[in-house]
Amino acid sequence: MPNVTIRVHIFTYTFILVTLVTALFTGLQYYFSKQLATDATLQDFHLIASQIKSDIQHSDEMAKETLYQMQNYPEIQKPFTKKLNMRLVQRYIYTLKRSNSIVAMYSVNAKEEFIEVMHYTQPSDESEGHIKIPRSSRWLVYTITKKGKGREKCTYYLDDRLVVLAEHHEKTDFIPSQRPWYEMTEGSYEAVHGAPYLFATLKVQGISYAKKIDGSNSVIGLDLSLAGISERIKQYRFADSSNLMLFGSDGKIIASTNSDISADTFLINKFLKHPQVHTMKIEDISGKHFVMISRISSDRGYDTYVGVSVLKAEMLAPYYEKLYVALLAALGLFILTIPFTLMSTNIIVRPINAVMVENSKINRRAFDEVVQVKSNIIELNRLSLSLVEMSESIQAYQIAQKELMDSFIKLIADAIDAKSPYTGGHCQRVPLIATMLVEEACKADGGSLEHFAFTTAEEFEEFERGAWLHDCGKITTPEYVVDKSSKLETIYNRIHEVRTRFEVIWRDIDIAYLENLMEGEAIEKLDRWREEERTKLIEDFNFVAECNMGGEFMSSEHKERIVKISQRTWIRHFDDSLGLSGDEALRYKKQSSSNVLPVQEKLLSDRAEHIVERVNFDEATYKEQGFKLTVPEHLYNYGEVYNLCIERGTLTQEERFKIQEHVIMSIKMLEQLPYTDDMKRIPEYAGTHHETLIGTGYPRELNADELSIPAKIMAIADIFEALTASDRPYKKGKTLSQALQIMKFMVKDQHIDAELFALFLHSGIYLTYAKAHLKEEQIDAVDVEAYL
Repeated sequence: MPNVTIRVHIFTYTFILVTLVTALFTGLQYYFSKQLATDATLQDFHLIASQIKSDIQHSDEMAKETLYQMQNYPEIQKPFTKKLNMRLVQRYIYTLKRSNSIVAMYSVNAKEEFIEVMHYTQPSDESEGHIKIPRSSRWLVYTITKKGKGREKCTYYLDDRLVVLAEHHEKTDFIPSQRPWYEMTEGSYEAVHGAPYLFATLKVQGISYAKKIDGSNSVIGLDLSLAGISERIKQYRFADSSNLMLFGSDGKIIASTNSDISADTFLINKFLKHPQVHTMKIEDISGKHFVMISRISSDRGYDTYVGVSVLKAEMLAPYYEKLYVALLAALGLFILTIPFTLMSTNIIVRPINAVMVENSKINRRAFDEVVQVKSNIIELNRLSLSLVEMSESIQAYQIAQKELMDSFIKLIADAIDAKSPYTGGHCQRVPLIATMLVEEACKADGGSLEHFAFTTAEEFEEFERGAWLHDCGKITTPEYVVDKSSKLETIYNRIHEVRTRFEVIWRDIDIAYLENLMEGEAIEKLDRWREEERTKLIEDFNFVAECNMGGEFMSSEHKERIVKISQRTWIRHFDDSLGLSGDEALRYKKQSSSNVLPVQEKLLSDRAEHIVERVNFDEATYKEQGFKLTVPEHLYNYGEVYNLCIERGTLTQEERFKIQEHVIMSIKMLEQLPYTDDMKRIPEYAGTHHETLIGTGYPRELNADELSIPAKIMAIADIFEALTASDRPYKKGKTLSQALQIMKFMVKDQHIDAELFALFLHSGIYLTYAKAHLKEEQIDAVDVEAYL
């Protein structure tokens, strides 16, 4: 090499080096770009197939689980009557509302009586045949029943409130047992589905699911629409030319993102010739494609496959662009090495920053927004992919935890309702009323409700969980206190003990009669004396028994008579400290009276062992927690005179506090739980349903300014359910008009909120709930304006 300047020397060597590096880099870039494109596409294929499989399996499991749950509903197998079975219709509509993909629910009982419920699709001329269809029709119900030697089809049109607006009757030759969905249940009690087909009524593609009800010939089924599947799988497209399709082993296309069905058919036919191959490179009429086909489900010999295809040219296009950029970058390096070095660092820094952005989405729990950051650096690509997988895993875990929490909440509520027949289904029904009212309150645009709204799903969940848990403290309330229906009742009715003492005195009268007769007293005088004593004894016991039943008010004269009766004595000859439990024995030791036998006892008494002391009660902590209910000195007082002299009802002040204490226990239990920020108001919603607007409620005597709108809603829901409940053995459920009249007075007394009560009436929630949960005789005529 001739002598040259340093500048030329460096330029020459730099030029040669950059040229060699550029050539090598370009070749390697092309090779690895192609390889990375293939790897990335295949990774996308597997991820998409897995996601679609999960989506389809979820829909399949949801449909089958719906059938498994619905089969236990007793109304399904009941014979039809002349009147439409609204309970069954309401149950089916409830299921249809919960799922966008289920378009129809139907069942056939052992008598081959058929019922089907579906959304009503309004025709353009608002009529079908010769029947005029009301504009407000929202639900369509078909029933097939035997009529004489033939069969009759009845069509009902219902509005949003499930009121029958119109009906049509006609003859039909429809036989449920001859339908494919019925026949495929033969020989099994498992939930099954058939191949996709066009629904005759709805004119949409779908799949029928059916299940024979265990131990019967009744069959329940549903139709799952496939109309939304094509839309759902579009979200998985990752390139303009990418096409996703679902098809069955019979070659029928279930869903596709491609409007050119012939292209799909070409690929499917190719695959069906080699079903053992799951990844293929296929050249079809539109060019070279990479295609992956994978089986995602198999049921009774019918396989479902997902296929994904993308043009090779489009798959490699982004990498070709990066190749051109690399050539320009090499030229830039030759011109200016340092800036190129700085620029080259961006290849690493940019995806790292993008990954950090995706990580921040996870921190914000915006899991659905997390996407994979594509990079030529494999480690960053894998890191990004693992970040996406971690996001999905965390989201799935959170969903599972939420379902677990909701299951525990409902389990506790069910346990409380099952604990006593006096609570009935209260814990399950109050959330229904409360959630309906809070939804209406969110829609209100005037008064104190103008600025009230739940803006997130979490706020609704928080309120609903508070409603489900509003009586969770009742788990600590003894059943014999809640169920106490007579004054002397504890775990059993102690009137039997009192009656035995009267029996003893009766026999003492007979003995005294005989002894005096043997001593020579006149029999006429003795007969008169015995009859008077017996009559007085019977009258006294009848009075005690009557007082034991409780009532509206017990006068001072009645109390004085109880005290007078209690002074009568009888002789006990047996040791009453034997056969006692540990707690009873401790209370008996506190007696001051002598226990030397025989002992003269009072007919009725308040004894030391009747007192159960209150232990582990910290008054300072109680007040610090804001509770203002007056706490009785003793936990319980079983004194016979004390209980018989209760002025109103059957509960002592100790027992009344024990029942009211359930709200305190609810608050204490719930406040101990570690809530997330979006669930921290659960104790408030659960613990304020016995408060009033003027501070006369319990347990904290809060007033209107201290009560939130959801808390006021809880009070209305709790009161309305309690007034109308008909499954309580101690009372008859009130009619709608009776319940609303009572609540009207409660509004007047400022116990419940007037504006919310008006919304409760105007929105028709009271009637919607009544139709679903009240007996027919309870639903009487209501003039809403009369209660405002």
